[in-house]
Amino acid sequence: MAAFASLLVTLTRHRVCCRIPGWTARVGQSWDVYDTAPFNLYNTWWRLGQWVTRHEAPADC
Repeated sequence: MAAFASLLVTLTRHRVCCRIPGWTARVGQSWDVYDTAPFNLYNTWWRLGQWVTRHEAPADC
């Protein structure tokens, strides 16, 4: 798992864990808190970032 998390961080240049673009809040469900709109792209991206940082915390995140 740690190797996959490190690969995601390397390939996306920290966008997967640190820099979520604002436009992602308008894709999928209307944006709301994660419990209310879990399938909004922003919330999905945020959860992926949480998983990555739990498994491989980059130094500059």
